[in-house]
Amino acid sequence: MNVAFDPWIPVVNATGGRVLASLCSVLADGEKYVDLAVRPHERVALMRLLLCVAHAALDGPKDYDEWCEVPKRLPEAARTYLTKWKDAFELFHPTKPWLQVAKLSGDKASPVALLDFELATGNNSTLNDHEGQLAKRPIQNARIALTLLTFQCFSPGGGSPIAQWENVKTSQVGNPDAPCLSQSMAHAMIRGELLAKTIHLNLPTFESIARSYKSSLSFTKDDKENNLWKRMEFNDIALGRPVWEMFPSKPDPVAFESINATRTYLGRLAPVARWIRLLNATEMYCCNGFKYDTFRDGFPAEPTASVRLARKTDDKGIETVERSVVSITPSKALWRELSALLAKRSAFGLGGALTIENAPYDTAFDFHICAMTRDQASMDIGVESVFHISPKLYVNTAIYQTEVQYSESFARKLGWTVETYRKEVDGGWEGRLKGAGKDSGKLRMKLHSIATSHYWTTVEKNLGLLMAYIEAVGTDDAIPLQERWRKLLFKSACAAYALACGQDTPRQRRAFAKGWQKLTATKDEPETDSTESKEDDQ
Repeated sequence: MNVAFDPWIPVVNATGGRVLASLCSVLADGEKYVDLAVRPHERVALMRLLLCVAHAALDGPKDYDEWCEVPKRLPEAARTYLTKWKDAFELFHPTKPWLQVAKLSGDKASPVALLDFELATGNNSTLNDHEGQLAKRPIQNARIALTLLTFQCFSPGGGSPIAQWENVKTSQVGNPDAPCLSQSMAHAMIRGELLAKTIHLNLPTFESIARSYKSSLSFTKDDKENNLWKRMEFNDIALGRPVWEMFPSKPDPVAFESINATRTYLGRLAPVARWIRLLNATEMYCCNGFKYDTFRDGFPAEPTASVRLARKTDDKGIETVERSVVSITPSKALWRELSALLAKRSAFGLGGALTIENAPYDTAFDFHICAMTRDQASMDIGVESVFHISPKLYVNTAIYQTEVQYSESFARKLGWTVETYRKEVDGGWEGRLKGAGKDSGKLRMKLHSIATSHYWTTVEKNLGLLMAYIEAVGTDDAIPLQERWRKLLFKSACAAYALACGQDTPRQRRAFAKGWQKLTATKDEPETDSTESKEDDQ
């Protein structure tokens, strides 16, 4: 199978049907397709591949003027480029298989089904997947190509099969995450009305890459007493070449081809985080591959990731400020992270995905956010949302963020109030917290969960009111709409408190009244300890 010219990418055609298209067809005939028809992590992996091929085919775009010409130039350029490198896209090529190590060997082969996170293979158990009992489960070539690409981008660290490349035999444990899964980062993209438009909108210029794709040290306090900051050091990251043009010829991590694959912009778009060699449609050799440094290691954030300053308070009450990628957890809805994801990335590395440079100012656009959360050494839950960003919302993200923070302050106050109720009803609550030690935050989350879940559900049902206020900013309707929104938050918090905390006995009623006084106090922010602050960020 040739990945460049044989159909394998699931897309939605003009009539709404799901069909398979080749890599060349998507890049050259993108006007025929509406969108990709894939899961969140597969979308991220495919967009990285599409952008990588587009950059290589165009040798650009170098600046804004060239970016404007992309729709005209890309179709023919993609056909020419993929024809030239056709052999490098053969899935089962004997000497240079696509994204694989031809010389990889091992004592025991692994099932190809291991590449698909949704199949019951290894330690992955899924419901109603009875074919997982088969000793050898054949996978169609089109599905293999998609899962191979996705596995290279999102495979979790931890345990891995053992294989050998020349004199290097890999370890079964201690493997790092693939670059797109680290820290459960959110991946942001702009979605156009057609797939060709989506590719164009998400294609950054070499100018914006050179300006923002830099590496730096962590932004943390070095001398807390004197409020000094650790010195920032930046190093330019080379553009590089796609990995299939310069595939590593040996397992040496410091060889020129390996550096291109792991430490350049184009080389990392289609990573080789796992060494894999497909034997047939059922078996393969698979093991840990090259290490891809992440933002936590001091490398620049992925092009689709967002970076912000985060304040953290340790158990001793000492506050530090450091850079971190915007991470996603199932307990925190994506709309609460929208302002951080929409920020333009600065020359100092702070801000959203590189695609924000291409966001239109005067027309609305769809903002697509995808993430895959991780749990220990396994992938957990795929998260995906599409937001329709109006020009008014795009310009007023600071105001939007203020209202998000206001809603979060009520959630923290609600949790604090529920805990006040619990202390009055249960005299041993503080002892339980002390006994929980490092897990006291998890214990608090369980206590608050009924109230906070009800609160956020009610708030999210009424997000239209927040959006109406943002659209009205600068008009006479703005203040009344803001007041309605904030009253809704207050009423939602009160209703959640009443739901979670009973009033059946005299003791419960006294505890409820004490908590109610604190919930309805005029003080905007409750006094929170470090654990409660961290809990809200989960």
